[in-house]
Amino acid sequence: MDKQQYLTEAYHQLNNQEYYKKLAQPIYPDTVPKIKTILDNLKTKKFINTKQHTYLQGTPPIRPRLFYILPKIHKDPSTWTVPHTIPPGRPIVSDINSESYKTAEYIEHFLTPLSTKHPSYIKDTYHFTTIINNITIPTNAYLFTMDINSLYTNIETPQGLSAVRQSFLKHPNKARPDKELLQLLEINLNYNDFEFNQDYYLQTKGTAMGKKFAPAYANIFMAHWEEGALAKCQNTPLHYYRYLDDIFGIWTHTEQDFAHFTHILNTHSPSITLKAELHTTSVNFLDTTVYKGNKFIDTGKLDIKVYFKDTDTHALLHKTSFHPRHTFKGLVKSQLIRFHRICTQQTDFLTATKTLFKALKHRNYTRSFLRHCLKTFRKQTHHTTDNIIPLITTYSTPNVLINRKLKHNFKTILQQNNYLPDHKIISAHRRNKNLQDYLVHAKIKTNNTPKPKYQTDSFTHIKWFYNADKTHIYPITHRLPPTTKNTVYLIWCNQCQIQYVGETGNQLTTRLTQHRYNITRHKQTHLPIVQHFITHGIRQLRCTIIKHDPSWTTKQRQKQERHWIFTLNTKQPTGLNIK
Repeated sequence: MDKQQYLTEAYHQLNNQEYYKKLAQPIYPDTVPKIKTILDNLKTKKFINTKQHTYLQGTPPIRPRLFYILPKIHKDPSTWTVPHTIPPGRPIVSDINSESYKTAEYIEHFLTPLSTKHPSYIKDTYHFTTIINNITIPTNAYLFTMDINSLYTNIETPQGLSAVRQSFLKHPNKARPDKELLQLLEINLNYNDFEFNQDYYLQTKGTAMGKKFAPAYANIFMAHWEEGALAKCQNTPLHYYRYLDDIFGIWTHTEQDFAHFTHILNTHSPSITLKAELHTTSVNFLDTTVYKGNKFIDTGKLDIKVYFKDTDTHALLHKTSFHPRHTFKGLVKSQLIRFHRICTQQTDFLTATKTLFKALKHRNYTRSFLRHCLKTFRKQTHHTTDNIIPLITTYSTPNVLINRKLKHNFKTILQQNNYLPDHKIISAHRRNKNLQDYLVHAKIKTNNTPKPKYQTDSFTHIKWFYNADKTHIYPITHRLPPTTKNTVYLIWCNQCQIQYVGETGNQLTTRLTQHRYNITRHKQTHLPIVQHFITHGIRQLRCTIIKHDPSWTTKQRQKQERHWIFTLNTKQPTGLNIK
């Protein structure tokens, strides 16, 4: 996924006015005094002390929140934003060191215990497997799963706050400042502005992944939601469990009843929709497959095995990577322990292990190493954490040698003296910076724009272009040189992205020379395109060919120009065209 594709998906989401609104300037500086007033009240009421009061105000300098997306490459490519080319993105708003970051942590402290107090709660995969191992179901029962569509961003703030308020009333706690928590929660939800690519936006619906309280908040909302939704249903599941936005259940009624049940859930709240799957023998849930195995007929007990997604490449740390030797063994053993805890049948465990080992052999893990891990993974080595002195260094070849020497000298000193009896020193390594640290950042880096040397420096090849609102994407399937004749071209400002559509029967380089002459010599300054690049600078001008046909007549080419001016909405004031 290149930068342009990343920006395409990000703007595809940010231009959805149901969830986001573009701002002329950030609002987070205005949120600071609102938060301080609430914190002052908490201190006055003795819910927090002076040290906590200072901590919750955050550490200067306060920085804006940053928006970024995580591509969902595991989704069906035919359903991607641009099928088979641009995957949908999971929106994240990095909240670290924002004006509300510490208060989000404070809210999370009180919401998390409440988020587990509902009958459908699943803590993690291992908790789920324990539940399944303890239930017995009828022979003709169905297995079903449900997935809630974009839960975090679809929680209406009034309903979310109401659910938290109801949870507070249901579970009273005198040590919990309910009024102030709701005030802080409302600020965190309603003033969640952020920066993306030098622009500011406000999230107007839902909560953002990145808020520390988001999982607990979503869990409390869903507990309140499902209590009301299930109460409407005449036929309900025999068993119903939920891990955040993933639901698993056992259905003992008919398929038609299940369709009606799903319809009731999907109409209970306009913002919450579910995708349901009903099966007779097996379903995939979290990282497991739950199925009716050989023992089911006799016992009514379900079996569980590891589920690997089609996109799972098992790309564990490469064996030649620069890490301590024990790291590789620990990684493989942790996977084997996970498989062993999930699988109820030995054959399923061995199948999962075989799949993993086959992938790891391509990552330079030897057969003997993997066999040793398989043979020893269940052997627990109990180390006491008492009387341990850690020697912490950044991992490197010289530091490993220094650590060994220090540990040896330490043992010698202990043998010669009675200092620190029964103590031992261990090596603990912090990692070096890796490529991800250097290459991946939440904040979009602006392109360096060196001074152009030639008239073709403004010309660039791109794969996509957008309309003025960035709500529609148009692919470019050709890769034509700037010397091409008979073209419709697109000019845009690299600083503010405003656009201009033009046409020329000559080579595009000739037309670009005319544009550059007018801008640099301040000619025809009545034209918006000239005015704009005099202000923003000629180095911000970018140009590409969007349409080309060598057989066009002048009228046909001008007709195409008018079409794209209308389609991209590049007439003033949204663009730089005047005709």
